[in-house]
Amino acid sequence: MKKKIFLFLIIISFTNSYAQSSVLYTLTHTPNSKKIKIELEFDVVSTNTAKLVIPRSGPGTYDLTNYLSFIDNVKGYSVSDKVLKGAIGDGSFFLFKEKDKFLKKISYEVDIKKMELNLLGGFSSSKMRENYLGLLGYSVFGFVESLENRPIVLNIKTNKQWPIFSTLKPSIERKKGAEIYEIDNFSLLADAQFLLGNSVQVFQVKESKIPLFVATYTETPINIEEIGRRGLLALNGLADYFGYIPMPHYSMCYEFIKPISDEHNYGFSMEHLNSMTASLSISSAIVAYKQNAKIGGIVHHMGHSWIPLRSYGTGYHPFEWQTAPTIETIWLNEGFIWYVAFYNILSYKPILSFFKETLNKAPDYIQEKSLKNLSILGSSQYSLDFRIGENLFSRGALLAHDLDILIQKETEGKKSFKDAILGLLKWTENNKRAFEYQEIEPIMSNSTGVDLSEIWSNWQKPRSKSKI
Repeated sequence: MKKKIFLFLIIISFTNSYAQSSVLYTLTHTPNSKKIKIELEFDVVSTNTAKLVIPRSGPGTYDLTNYLSFIDNVKGYSVSDKVLKGAIGDGSFFLFKEKDKFLKKISYEVDIKKMELNLLGGFSSSKMRENYLGLLGYSVFGFVESLENRPIVLNIKTNKQWPIFSTLKPSIERKKGAEIYEIDNFSLLADAQFLLGNSVQVFQVKESKIPLFVATYTETPINIEEIGRRGLLALNGLADYFGYIPMPHYSMCYEFIKPISDEHNYGFSMEHLNSMTASLSISSAIVAYKQNAKIGGIVHHMGHSWIPLRSYGTGYHPFEWQTAPTIETIWLNEGFIWYVAFYNILSYKPILSFFKETLNKAPDYIQEKSLKNLSILGSSQYSLDFRIGENLFSRGALLAHDLDILIQKETEGKKSFKDAILGLLKWTENNKRAFEYQEIEPIMSNSTGVDLSEIWSNWQKPRSKSKI
């Protein structure tokens, strides 16, 4: 009995200091290995409740990816230094079946080679090539359930001659062999990218209003300065439109790689809080200056740093890492930025015809869904059947256009859709939470001084068979 009381007092002592403690992550990469090792050290967690959660999705992916299948050799280390073997749980997590033990550390390995081989979409996979390791945070890092909001100290260890670049604190001056990062919580760690190796090029755009970096791995000649020039054009266009830049710095992470099979596809990019990633085939290499280069993709993904990464509906943040969360506002996340990027910043007015054509040729199962229900469907199938994704951003963009016309008409050109989207951003900044679905229209109406309820209501309904 005394032994149990003593053990209880130890746990209470751990718990009292726990609120201020950080979780220590160590990522170890050994050259010529196809795997990386990750360790998590913390105060104490009981095996009765301990779960190592592995993400199945990430914000903006609108997809389910079984990252757990690339993880093995999961071990827990007790306070008495006993090593416990991890077992796969009922969800996307590992647990420890030996009860009444107290863990201070968990380690596991991630098979990066297997990940790239099995994931056919280049945008969703970390990669390991010659003199290169490229990591997407949510594809390799897990967290101990209940500790995801703790501060994190990340220690990266690799080849002593390998420079390390991360979107967490980008710099031309890269440390070699080891680097340490302090991170507020798991969400920011999962959102980050890490590019290691002598094959990584880094370029900083000096003329930018904020530190703007291009970090690339390429298997064909490219012009990194031209990528930076295009990124600067995109950033300046967005800054002029919104009137401010919320990112403290921004990184454009590009891969131009040889496909490892005919089934693998490249071309999708992903947005992150202060960065974007593009995993492209060598056939898409940017090799020369082009005055009228198409930068719509850059503007679009960079624009997500405003919407939805800093103003979002329920489900997007806080994020449900073990599944693809139900999100009712994908049409807003994607469509509003499509409209801002192409119609406003790039002044490409014919984009409206593309949106309308997309809606008119949609199959019945898409036409018959309301805006909200189509978004719910797209929460896990946005790109699986890309007609879902195209119709979501097309409906959202055309809704934005109708709002724009009415706002400009009612205010005699003094206000526009820009005031509606700035209203959403300001609301999130003030309220520090996701907006509920029913709050969206009132927020936009209040910020513009125009009653937008009728247009809002019309676009919420299923689309009819009639042409737009």
